[in-house]
Amino acid sequence: MPALTPQFLFDFESNMRIITENEYARLASNLWYSDCTKKITTASKREMVTWLLSTATIRDQGQGGNISFEDLVAKYTDYTVSFAGTGLRLNRSQFEDLDGNGIQLATEWSSQVGAQAAYWPQKLIANLLKNGHSAGQLAYDGQIFFSTSHPVNPFQSGAGTFSNLLSSVPVDTSVTVDVALTNLSSIYSSICSIKMPNGVDPRMLRPKKILCSPKLFPRMVQLTNAKTIAQAAASGGGGADVEALIKSLGFAQPVQCDELAGFESDTTFFVVADQVSSSQLGALVYVDREPFKVNYYTGQGGGTGVDAILDRANELEWHTSGRNTAGYGHPFLIFKCKAS
Repeated sequence: MPALTPQFLFDFESNMRIITENEYARLASNLWYSDCTKKITTASKREMVTWLLSTATIRDQGQGGNISFEDLVAKYTDYTVSFAGTGLRLNRSQFEDLDGNGIQLATEWSSQVGAQAAYWPQKLIANLLKNGHSAGQLAYDGQIFFSTSHPVNPFQSGAGTFSNLLSSVPVDTSVTVDVALTNLSSIYSSICSIKMPNGVDPRMLRPKKILCSPKLFPRMVQLTNAKTIAQAAASGGGGADVEALIKSLGFAQPVQCDELAGFESDTTFFVVADQVSSSQLGALVYVDREPFKVNYYTGQGGGTGVDAILDRANELEWHTSGRNTAGYGHPFLIFKCKAS
């Protein structure tokens, strides 16, 4: 093995950087969390987001002069970032001894940490999805995030409620394809029926994506790509042309989420919705204060200043760290759909 010199360390760490960056890019291109998550970059430890409720309503004024005045109201939600990271420590001898394995270990660590940095946001988002029905997992309106009683307007109880927890809509193989399609139609109508905070106008939501487990994925592909389906005898039997219906419902190609494998018996799935107006919040939010980076001994410009460190170092350490968090956003932009 070569002597542990500044030039060796510079060349070695240059290779570590390339491995980490390549693995990050490879995994990042195969992730699904961006389908339901809005990324916010912040310069603060605590990011506060304001949701201005769309309560303005134009009303008939008769012959004029009967102007009604409204107070625009807002809800606030904040996200506090925390540190996340890991490290690698190797002995000097693992680089200098002929039978040392320092290069192999550092190379493998570089690959794994690149993948972990890319995957970290999805890991957080998957946990939010799987625990969004639990006590303490609150949306900004004070309700559990997946709930049947979200207020349309948190400041006006008479405006009604909406649900982003839809039950008794099985689409798995426990029901026939025509029943499953009927249930997707029911989900569609529930999403489209949600009102704006003024309690009058439609929010104009439409289904966008279906997130499901690997076991449920083939059935979802079948449902969203079918041209004809077999009808039950009670529905008249024979085959029904459903291509136009499926297209009009707006359910795009489903997304397989490996993190949902075995979740609630592989019968639960999530529907991500889209709305006409944009917002600072998505269905879920990933707040990035400091992107993950690896702290190396050498910079991009060379090994200046490393000599003294190497002269007295019996161990070398590499650290990767970032500051971030994930949290719940608009409950009307994602729906948990259960078989029972």
